Amino acid sequence: MGVEKQKSSISRLKDLKRFYHYSNLINIPTYMFVSNEYNLNVMPITISGVWEYYADIFNSIKQADTIENAAKVFTNAMDTLFSLSEKHNGKKMGSYTRLLKGWLFDSNSIEGAVMKGWVESRFGIMPFFHKEIIPDVNSEEYYGYMVEKMDSKHNKNLIFHQLDLLYTYTQCILQTFYRDSLPKITLYRGVNDLSEHLVVKEYDKTRLCIEQNSLVSFTSDRDIASQFGDYILTSEIPYTKIVFFSEVLPTLSFVGEKEYLVLGGRYDTIVTYY
Repeated sequence: MGVEKQKSSISRLKDLKRFYHYSNLINIPTYMFVSNEYNLNVMPITISGVWEYYADIFNSIKQADTIENAAKVFTNAMDTLFSLSEKHNGKKMGSYTRLLKGWLFDSNSIEGAVMKGWVESRFGIMPFFHKEIIPDVNSEEYYGYMVEKMDSKHNKNLIFHQLDLLYTYTQCILQTFYRDSLPKITLYRGVNDLSEHLVVKEYDKTRLCIEQNSLVSFTSDRDIASQFGDYILTSEIPYTKIVFFSEVLPTLSFVGEKEYLVLGGRYDTIVTYY
């Protein structure tokens, strides 16, 4: 896809209401959750039934004295619940860690499609980009994303349910060990061309409101962000929109150090040239 085509496609995505589902599995409507108004008045978000059904696990996590011990409780529980150490027909069971590693390597991979599918299912936010611009649900581009989202290699072993637990675990870690930084955390994203982003409103030359895709990567390190582009986008991200960051699972190794997986929506953003 050429740059000019991408620019014109992005510019046509002005009314994103069609990218928000009326139904979701969280405790507020999607259009409210993705709004900039929500970012100014952050309220706790829960995925229906997860905390209620697994309260013992999450209460134990909140009582842990270190993130390392909390991670052990979580990973042991996940191994037990989903038999992640076992093999079926000689192949490992589908796991959240495999999805995370796939995303961190390439967010437009099949693993990325599965994760965006989970976001769409749970939070009601449809992606408007996966490998290419997705203009609407009736497009060939959306169909291509759906095919990858339902890939049998990764979409198995209750993988959406595993991601529900991962999100809830990340929320527990933030509330327990990062409470002094809440309700919002400053994160950065490096880009080469602002036309690749959907600018909803311009306050002035350096302050914009940008609509981010359903699931995107930020970093807590401005220098790392600069490696991905000359323009640095700085946003205050509500903790409830953080799905994962590598520090919550210190016993596992991930390529994307200091990378944060953030749910999409509208964010006031400061744009600076590195």
